[in-house]
Amino acid sequence: MNDFGELLYAGKTDSNKNGFAFIFLGIIAIVGANFIYAKMMLMIIGGVFALIGLYLLLFKRSEKLSIYENTIVLTVKGQEVLIPKEQISQIEYQKLKVRRSPVVNYYPVLILNDQRKVLLNKAFNSMINQDFKKVIESYL
Repeated sequence: MNDFGELLYAGKTDSNKNGFAFIFLGIIAIVGANFIYAKMMLMIIGGVFALIGLYLLLFKRSEKLSIYENTIVLTVKGQEVLIPKEQISQIEYQKLKVRRSPVVNYYPVLILNDQRKVLLNKAFNSMINQDFKKVIESYL
């Protein structure tokens, strides 16, 4: 790892949130089933939500993202993808505005020397992931 230089940022990409949300909804539905008349139906729905959440957490795990001085390392499905700093020609930002939200999220897109694009699935905006924003904006 010394070939990569100093570690500037380490984290996971943005795909674990859905798994936690489904598990949380499933638990709420199962607990809430005790307070209504149609208990079995809500318990089945809660169980399905919890199973979907477990599936997302166990099999659709988030990717790891590490930004070093000389290399960006993405861990995708257990394999490491190395993107040396010399291969990156520029960094663009994909803008995503969520409905009914005044906050705009930005996803960095690495444009390589051979014109391939690599999306880093890690959003930042004015409220979240400010340390990631500082590292990615000052990277080139």
